[in-house]
Amino acid sequence: MDHVILFVSLVMAVAPMVAMLYFIWWLDRYDREPLRFVLSAFLWGGFGAVGLSIIASTFSISLFHEAIYRAYDAGLDAGTVVVAPVVEEFMKGLIVFFLLRYRNFDNVTDGLVYGAASGLGFGMTENFLYFTQYAGYDPGYEWLSLIFVRSMLTANMHCAATATFGAGISKLKEYGVKAILYVLGSYIVAVLLHGTWNYLVASGSLDDWGIAVLLLTAYVVIIFIIFVFSIRGERKQRETVLGEEFELGVLPEEFRNILMSYGAMKKNGWFPEYLNKNKFLMLVSRLSLRKTSYYKSSGKRREKLHGEIVEVRKELKEFSALVAQVSKDNKNA
Repeated sequence: MDHVILFVSLVMAVAPMVAMLYFIWWLDRYDREPLRFVLSAFLWGGFGAVGLSIIASTFSISLFHEAIYRAYDAGLDAGTVVVAPVVEEFMKGLIVFFLLRYRNFDNVTDGLVYGAASGLGFGMTENFLYFTQYAGYDPGYEWLSLIFVRSMLTANMHCAATATFGAGISKLKEYGVKAILYVLGSYIVAVLLHGTWNYLVASGSLDDWGIAVLLLTAYVVIIFIIFVFSIRGERKQRETVLGEEFELGVLPEEFRNILMSYGAMKKNGWFPEYLNKNKFLMLVSRLSLRKTSYYKSSGKRREKLHGEIVEVRKELKEFSALVAQVSKDNKNA
């Protein structure tokens, strides 16, 4: 294969997915997930989930080959419409289950981010395989069309579907095994979206393609709105649960308005230069999220959260004491 075609395939498979991943991570303003975890989810989707999906799909097709062949004779490509969505969505979501055990994982927003990252990683590798395979026998205009369609549409389908599953998985953090219905429901929705997309695209009909694009666009918009509202919800929660922290002296009163605004927090000049502002803001976000989870939880998780809240408060009080000392020194200077 021509090295230029291989290079273009690689760039067009990787660049759009990385750009979307960065945008999603950046948009999560009040409590961004550690970049190493987001990249882990992305790489899992691109390599781990793809590899396991190939193995599981091959096994499933061989196990149910008679039913699949009968469906194919009836006009339904069950391997594409049923097996692939069921297997791939589960494999992509596995990383979210794994990351759930880390204390950085707090809420639905985190589940959406990690699910989207895994979906984008899967789309990246799948796109590269399609690009190189198709370029082998038709490296012309249709190949370029394929690059556009898969980069702008199919990859977004993987992203939106697994983000949905990730949001459902996130409920396990808050409700434990009681959230199993959320997990199953979100998985079914992800599989239905994936399967419907595959069915409409595989039909080869322009009308079905139009329906597929409209359906995907509407769903992506809905997921994006949910994501934005989840982030806005984090700000409202912050305003509610941090109120008493200023009164208790955990947080400096002069920072009240600043800590409620992302734009104000990012500005320079309000925090002593030789203190670690990033760590301070991280602790504020952690306190807000832990308190929000604390009010909703019970049993052992509630006890664990209480311990974390006490620990974070202690660190923030130390920061507040240093800030107060700086203000005092400045006044005396």
